[in-house]
Amino acid sequence: MFVQILSHTPIWVWAILTGITVLGASQLRARQLPRWRVMALPATLLMLGLWSMAPGFRAHPASAVIWLVALLGMATPGRRLAARSGAVWLAGPQRLHLPGSTLPLLLALTIFCLRYINGVATAMNPALTALPQWQWPLAILFGGLSGLFMGRALGLLALSRQDADSQPGSRTIDHDERHPDHVFSRRGA
Repeated sequence: MFVQILSHTPIWVWAILTGITVLGASQLRARQLPRWRVMALPATLLMLGLWSMAPGFRAHPASAVIWLVALLGMATPGRRLAARSGAVWLAGPQRLHLPGSTLPLLLALTIFCLRYINGVATAMNPALTALPQWQWPLAILFGGLSGLFMGRALGLLALSRQDADSQPGSRTIDHDERHPDHVFSRRGA
């Protein structure tokens, strides 16, 4: 039966798994990223979680509320993970230096596996979509994992702003249209 399930899995599912694995694996090593890249993997996994839950949201609107509560509830622990990550904002190149971590890869693969299991189970038994005892635990899991991931990313972004504001040599360049020269000002001044 397992081989049959795998053989009936659409190719695009394996493409998504490959993409998620590559994105997650890229976070195993130390790297420097612009702020926007910090959100790439969490946003992708958030969309996958929402896509997985859409039928459940339609069948049981309460599952959307459960998902949202789980997302918000796990965002704070996610932010705490970011605070302990060792990330440093590099003001010169305007990049966030992140040490390598297995957490993003593990979370990404967990979300993918949950989505895959849910897809297989509901394909084999479509009635599961209508059962709150199936949809509500999924809402908790997808919402919680997405919240943890999103909270971590938002925490990293907050660290980048906080580090930039607290570094003594941190400067921004403001351009005054009346003067051809740039005016330098300290952040927070």
